[in-house]
Amino acid sequence: MDAQEIVENVELRLLETGELDRWNEEIENHHYLHDATLVGEVVRYVATYQDQWVGLMGFCSASYHLRARDEWIGWDRGQRQQRRLLVAQNSRFLILPGPKIANLASRLLGLCAKRVAEDYLQLHGHKVLLLESFVDPQRYEGTCYRAAGWQRLGQSSGFARAGRDYYTEHCAPKELWVKPLDKKATQWLKAAQMPAPWSDWIGSAPCRNELTGQQFVSLVDLFWQMPDARSRIGRRHWVGSVLAVAAVAVLAGARTYKDMADVAAHLLPGQLRVLRTWRDPKTKRHMPPSESTLWRVLSQVDIERFEQIIGSYIEGLDAIGQGDAIAIDGKTLRGAKQPDGSQLHLVSAITHQSKTVRAQRAVDNPGAGSEIGAVAPLIAPLNLDGVTVTLDALHTYHPTARHLVEDKGADYVMTVKGNHPQLQAKLKQLLGDPCDPFFSGSQHS
Repeated sequence: MDAQEIVENVELRLLETGELDRWNEEIENHHYLHDATLVGEVVRYVATYQDQWVGLMGFCSASYHLRARDEWIGWDRGQRQQRRLLVAQNSRFLILPGPKIANLASRLLGLCAKRVAEDYLQLHGHKVLLLESFVDPQRYEGTCYRAAGWQRLGQSSGFARAGRDYYTEHCAPKELWVKPLDKKATQWLKAAQMPAPWSDWIGSAPCRNELTGQQFVSLVDLFWQMPDARSRIGRRHWVGSVLAVAAVAVLAGARTYKDMADVAAHLLPGQLRVLRTWRDPKTKRHMPPSESTLWRVLSQVDIERFEQIIGSYIEGLDAIGQGDAIAIDGKTLRGAKQPDGSQLHLVSAITHQSKTVRAQRAVDNPGAGSEIGAVAPLIAPLNLDGVTVTLDALHTYHPTARHLVEDKGADYVMTVKGNHPQLQAKLKQLLGDPCDPFFSGSQHS
């Protein structure tokens, strides 16, 4: 086998469906880290010569914070949070065992640089501007990176990667190398306004957890009461753990399952341990639930039981006291549909001051009668003694007012409009002055 022929004719392609197990096995057996785990937005490659595997490459989300890289780019903290997805990390690079072939590694790095941006666009919906990688100076000199046009920025601070941040000091600093994929890469990454289409891809700042460890414990204890509707076969994560992770993600700003999975993937090992996520018996590491796991658990959750648990938890954090006020209102949720295809309609009780949802109830057949009838069961678990309840004109209903005063010990403020013409006329007669700020002369105000 002619070495020069291999270098000139080697091909680099994306890993195909069904090849992941083999890719992982080769990395675990032959890469010096013996770990095939990649986090975040992942792209895997296979280098082949005449259909034989000769090398493997793996890219993942860039490091959260690297002083040498961040100073070299010149971006601020906000720009780093928002634009880090435009940087990809060459986390795994392996030339498979066999005859040593000069220049093969640098050739593969060159082939990768030509296609990786388009591959990220295909797989993750955006391109990347910059590549980064770590080289262990005790094992390698970084010669192939230098030959492929990469730039050495200096050494890392000697902390091991653990999800989002670096927390375990291993006293083995790595050399940091970078490869801009465009001559204006650093200029755009630190610009006040990135040009299109980059500005469209970066969107808003990524969701990141800000909760403390003690708050994690509180969430796990809370959701451990939830029943699990999933089959026991193939189940790894406990339902309470998945719900706690989902709550952490939502509190961090996640709005989609993909956002939740991204927040989970950036949790530290210690945080995953506190959240009691599944522990891989092979690696002894606690693993975050995937996007599909989050979807399966949340789509099958017992809504009524979930609301009871959440309601009692919120009540402990934000007890309603005398002089407080609760608003009751119904809304149809855009984009949320029930199994029969109809849109989901909710009636909610929300505190005026903290804007906290204290109770919520779905209305099967949205309409005046159904929504009015949902008020009593909605407020049944709430202690409203001395609390003022505000309602819109739809809920200006004598039985509701009587229930609030006589059964719940609450006060109320109800709106009177043209749907109660006799009451409106009586109020007009009592108030007298049409300029009174509590009265409108319009029958449809």
